[in-house]
Amino acid sequence: MKSLYGYLRTVYWSMPKGLKDVVRDPARNIALRLGGVRVMADPQRDVSPGPTDLSLDQFRKNVLAHAQHFRGVFVQNVMIGWAADLFQRPQHLAIAMAKRGYLVIYQTVRWTKDAVSGFRQVYPGVWVTDHDVAAEIPGAVVTTCSTDFLDRDLLGHLDRKSCRVVYEYIDHIDPKISGSSSQVAVLLRRKEKAFSGGADVIVATASALYDEAVGAVGREHVILAPNGVNAAHYRRPFANESVSCEFEDFRRKHRAIVGYFGALAPWLWYDEINRLTAERPDLGFVFIGPDYHGGRDHLQIRPNVLCTGPVDYQLLPAYGRQFDVCLIPFEPGEIAHTTSPLKLFEYFALEKPVVATSAMTECVRFPEVYAGSDAEDLSRQIDRALQVKDEPSFRARLAELADENDWNQRAGAYEQIFTGMAD
Repeated sequence: MKSLYGYLRTVYWSMPKGLKDVVRDPARNIALRLGGVRVMADPQRDVSPGPTDLSLDQFRKNVLAHAQHFRGVFVQNVMIGWAADLFQRPQHLAIAMAKRGYLVIYQTVRWTKDAVSGFRQVYPGVWVTDHDVAAEIPGAVVTTCSTDFLDRDLLGHLDRKSCRVVYEYIDHIDPKISGSSSQVAVLLRRKEKAFSGGADVIVATASALYDEAVGAVGREHVILAPNGVNAAHYRRPFANESVSCEFEDFRRKHRAIVGYFGALAPWLWYDEINRLTAERPDLGFVFIGPDYHGGRDHLQIRPNVLCTGPVDYQLLPAYGRQFDVCLIPFEPGEIAHTTSPLKLFEYFALEKPVVATSAMTECVRFPEVYAGSDAEDLSRQIDRALQVKDEPSFRARLAELADENDWNQRAGAYEQIFTGMAD
């Protein structure tokens, strides 16, 4: 296989001058900054190509024509915008696959915050595009997500003889996650199609989803790949980055901070959260993340409750380091039972003790996680977690768990698809 470094130099010198000025020579090890995606002020307006966007013809000539220099081509069908408020599994997986030597094409739609017109490199080897190019790349591995109704119907139009289709079964299909009953019906039909032979491989993120998929298509066609963490991101120094003044003031007012980051979504257990915050005025409760389907409206704001809204992924570790205990308060049900939360492994990387509701199967399977059955029990578990938060041996174990569940490990599971799984 030819040198990936050599290929990147070839691509660089064949780029238009304006694009060279942004990307720079890979020999100098200067890359596009993660998260450096333009945000459009009006998502409905027409988008003109930015200085770093390649046209379809340019991308074919400068990148696809040299795809043999990569270990393979990994195409992520429309799932979530690259510049969405939450940096989620699709973005992490794209970067992890690129780090392992794959060319990654991340398909999006123009009216998201990505505002791309053509192809834009957002990380070395990762290209965000509003074009659907999966069908014209022989040998590509193409993913579709179980919970995203925006997804182009690749289960119906791709030539399975020239590429491999992966159905990512990442969550229980539920109106609280996927919206209206009509959208859920679409997702259920797509799931049935995937489970009846429409996909080559099913990737499940939780044990319950894995068992369901194995029962439908057989173990040889299913991979278990839970969510993970970019552990290095949560360990890097933050000398020049700080939290907001509002957060600092709130932190000073409370003897300990119990923190949550992620969507303020309908599947959080608001009744018990509100009971917990009322019964523990001595603790400060911080909720970081965007409102999802009106979930924030169910959270009672008290003097010891702070909602910050979304925080940029680049700054999130600076906030998380201020937590004393981390919280994952999903309400009991199928969503809790089948969800592998990214935040669990991110909390591990921060070396913070985790308290989760008992129904969260993928969390409480770790003996290091404190499980609570209701507000009263969660309160007791928080006190237990506070007692161990500074113990070196406990923190070291959490760091080990983060390393064992790094996104690089998850990307390694996908390599089975490239190397012959399900032939």
